[in-house]
Amino acid sequence: MARPLILVTMGTNEYPFNRLYNYIKNDPLYLDERCEWFVQTGSCEADTTPAIGVVETLIPRSDMEDLVRRSALVISHCGIGSLNLMLKYRKRVIFVPRVASHKEFSDDHQLQIAAEIKNKKMQVVYPSDEFPKLNFDQICADNVLSEPVDITNYDLARIVNLKLTG
Repeated sequence: MARPLILVTMGTNEYPFNRLYNYIKNDPLYLDERCEWFVQTGSCEADTTPAIGVVETLIPRSDMEDLVRRSALVISHCGIGSLNLMLKYRKRVIFVPRVASHKEFSDDHQLQIAAEIKNKKMQVVYPSDEFPKLNFDQICADNVLSEPVDITNYDLARIVNLKLTG
């Protein structure tokens, strides 16, 4: 059986996201050889590598999409680009919004995005929440869906097009 891939993406801005990094590095699965990890840290400096996996600062968008496609679980900041990519591939995701009070961003727009997430495959961990213990059996139980779905809002696109051309 292939190892399930757990993808962590912290975004690409200049603010470190140590809170999210500390969540994952302290989870027992981070050092468990049954899982493969890919951790994209952005401006966060990683001081520990997973038992099996890679830690990278930044990667090209095409590589990120391939990693999302292959992942069994994604742990992500709550950026709109990440949310759209997870919806496109119907991934199980744990979102951790960046917040200004922790100096993880200049504002709290990711909390606003998080408040709109209403998907049974997506969990939000707010700053006052405890990060959930990752469960190997649960991660393996999900089917890894690797074909994208079209998430375009055609009604909205039609209305915008009419407004712009009308």
